[in-house]
Amino acid sequence: MAAQSIMSESINDRLKHWLSPLKDFPTPFYLVGGAVRDREMSRPVTDIDLACQNAQQVAEKLAAEENVTIVRFLKNPDVPCYRIVNRSNTDDHIDISEMQGGSIRADLARRDFTINAMAVPVLQDGPTDEIIDPFGGISDIEKKRIRVTGTDAFTDDPLRMLRAVRFCAELGFMLSKETDTLIRRDAPLISKIPGERIWAELRRIFQDKDSRTFIRLMDKLTLLPAVFPEITAMKTCPQNAHHHLDVWPHSLAVLAYCEEMINAPAGRFAQSAELIEAHLAENDREALLKLAALLHDVGKPSTRGVNDATGRITFYGHDKAGAGMVTDIARRLRLSKTERKYLVSLVAEHLHILSLAMPSVKTSTRMRLFRKLKEDAISLIIHGAADVLATRGPQSSPAYRTAYLDWAGATLAAFNGTILPRLSPDKTPIRGKDLISLGISSGPDMGEILSQIRQAWDDGDIQDHADALDLAGKLISTKKKNRCLT
Repeated sequence: MAAQSIMSESINDRLKHWLSPLKDFPTPFYLVGGAVRDREMSRPVTDIDLACQNAQQVAEKLAAEENVTIVRFLKNPDVPCYRIVNRSNTDDHIDISEMQGGSIRADLARRDFTINAMAVPVLQDGPTDEIIDPFGGISDIEKKRIRVTGTDAFTDDPLRMLRAVRFCAELGFMLSKETDTLIRRDAPLISKIPGERIWAELRRIFQDKDSRTFIRLMDKLTLLPAVFPEITAMKTCPQNAHHHLDVWPHSLAVLAYCEEMINAPAGRFAQSAELIEAHLAENDREALLKLAALLHDVGKPSTRGVNDATGRITFYGHDKAGAGMVTDIARRLRLSKTERKYLVSLVAEHLHILSLAMPSVKTSTRMRLFRKLKEDAISLIIHGAADVLATRGPQSSPAYRTAYLDWAGATLAAFNGTILPRLSPDKTPIRGKDLISLGISSGPDMGEILSQIRQAWDDGDIQDHADALDLAGKLISTKKKNRCLT
């Protein structure tokens, strides 16, 4: 069963398929949670969640009769849940949870929000038309409202506070007044949650096309500084005359501009829209790029100084300091090595990319950074565009912004055709074995000569292998004049 067909297949048919081996199993089944909510909202039901008694025995019964794998799955703390996965297609799965409290109503009372605290009895022919709705979930769907089932919802599981914001983003709902108040009360508890669970929710919030609205909501709720205590100092850090906004509002503005370009890349970079879309679709780059935009100046408060002679505010080394802080944040969120490297490089190099747009910069200087970052340079160029657009102080001229955007557009347009091919190890004008044939052994001399040839190649001073050999001979001759080479 392909993923697309799973999306289009009716929930009735899917339940019949999964439950057919359980016709004689003596336990009632209930469709619960998001599946009921999405069915009532006429949204595609992608995940089927069932609650029943003896969930483990049910899972084992299915495994004995079907071509499936059982995965012990922690969807909610301390609630046994078993994901039953079709071996032939891992997109085809069903989650079976142990009913809590001895009855379906008691089970629903333990859930997070009223819109997720509904159940539908499931018979062998599929779900019935009955909806068990003890907390008014249907009414809250109609009112587009996220409302907790009880005042201890967040103390029971603090991650639910992030889920509340995520549901606002994904469903277009608003927080009820009570839920808003409880999040403000319980926000500090989020620090108790493992980082990977926090990032799983944050990633989905950042994937929303209007994530800036919900990041601001998290900030208003005091939830954002509870997740990222580092931003507290950013909120009281004034900037210099290059900026019209202080550090924190500037960071929010960079996020907004970054999101604008992610949502509609053709608006700024008409020739590179497909390149940008394909690039950001991989490896969670979209969410991580937005996080980098939010945190790129996190090192400014600790590096802020004032020039005694001019009175000018300075932030020397804030890119390096910020990279160190973001490294700690990435570890706290338990990002993968690849994700951490990507995120940290965007913060570490966010000033560097702006300097590369200056006309006096050599091509070889730009290529050194591109070789370091490879395809991730695309993200850094976009981040730089957002940064300059959000920098509008009296010492930041429109000409400066235009110059960077023009350079960024031209560089992105040339990236696949001209830049990326030169980044490949196969696309080098000369190799170490060529120098060995000219009498240079492996070591510092070889590395220095290869570096000089590569710089000449990047600057366009040499065009092919023959030019590279000719230059190598001249460099070797110069060295021999200065000292004896072995």
